[in-house]
Amino acid sequence: MRTLYNPLILASAVFASGCTIKQTVTPVELSSDLAPEICMIPADGLREGFNTTYVRLLTEKGFHTRQIPPGSSPSSCPLTTTYIGTWSWDMAIYMSYADIRVYQFGQQVGQAEYDSRWGGGRVIDKFIDAEKKITEMTNQLFPKGAAGLKGAKGSNSVAGRSPLTKEAYQQQQLDLLKEQALPYADYQKRYNQIMAE
Repeated sequence: MRTLYNPLILASAVFASGCTIKQTVTPVELSSDLAPEICMIPADGLREGFNTTYVRLLTEKGFHTRQIPPGSSPSSCPLTTTYIGTWSWDMAIYMSYADIRVYQFGQQVGQAEYDSRWGGGRVIDKFIDAEKKITEMTNQLFPKGAAGLKGAKGSNSVAGRSPLTKEAYQQQQLDLLKEQALPYADYQKRYNQIMAE
C-alpha cells in the first residue's frame, strides 16, 4: 500500500511544480548625473496598450520619454529601456510574458520579468489584468522614479531653479555623451539625435 502512495505523491509534486508563474525584478540604481529622459525601445509588433501604459507610468514617475525605433541599440541614449510583451490564447487572450530592461550608458542596470508560460493550460492565475501587471512591474523596477536625477521634478539638485533651456539641455546631453566612450558611429548617431531635438 505504501508503494502506491509514493508514485501518487511524486506525480502530485511534479504536477504542482509545473504550475508556477515566475516573476523577478532587479530594481534600477541610476546615476544622479543622468537627465530624467529615457529612450523607449519597444519590441517590434508590441501591442499599443503595453506601450501606452508604460509611457504613462514613466511620465508619472517624472521621466521625459522619447520613442526610438524597435531594434535600436540600448546605447543610443544615456538612459534607455527595452520592453517585450507576449500575449497567448487559452480560452481567452492574456499577457503570458513581459520583459522590461533598463540600460544606463548601454549597460543593463535593471530588469523586470513576468512569465506565466511555465504552467501550460493548468494555471488559472495566468489570466491577469495586463495593465495592472505592467504597473506593478514598473513600480518595482523604478521604486524612486526619476527622483534624484539632474533636472528631475522634486530633485534636490534643481530645487528652486527653472527647467533647463533647450540649449542647456542639449549641452548637458552632449557632456554625458562625451563620457560614454562610444564607437564613432554610435557617437555620431546619438550626437545627431541630440542636435535634432
